[in-house]
Amino acid sequence: MDQESDGQTGRTRETVREAATRRVKPYAVLNGYGEQLATFAEWEEAHAWAHLAASEGSAVLPVEVEERLQRITRRITRETCELIAWTIFTKIAGCEPREEQLRIPPYALG
Repeated sequence: MDQESDGQTGRTRETVREAATRRVKPYAVLNGYGEQLATFAEWEEAHAWAHLAASEGSAVLPVEVEERLQRITRRITRETCELIAWTIFTKIAGCEPREEQLRIPPYALG
């Protein structure tokens, strides 16, 4: 095992090898509630699996296959398979950081 650091990032060669061999699964299949059902490394597998999942009687539709890198979604129902390309309509400024400590009141029943 080679634990020598690369000098710039502090990563060891072993860490880099592990990351390189790890199988990335960029395709997430979600149900109509947004719950992740499965992830896949290949588009064809994710798409076929999502169609099977959508055809089940108990499926919460639509079933969606997301590819976050390409910013696209396939929305699948029992009758349709739509391609949705993500876009940003407008950017809204975020909030400024607060210096004081925020206190959230405890939840009270009734």
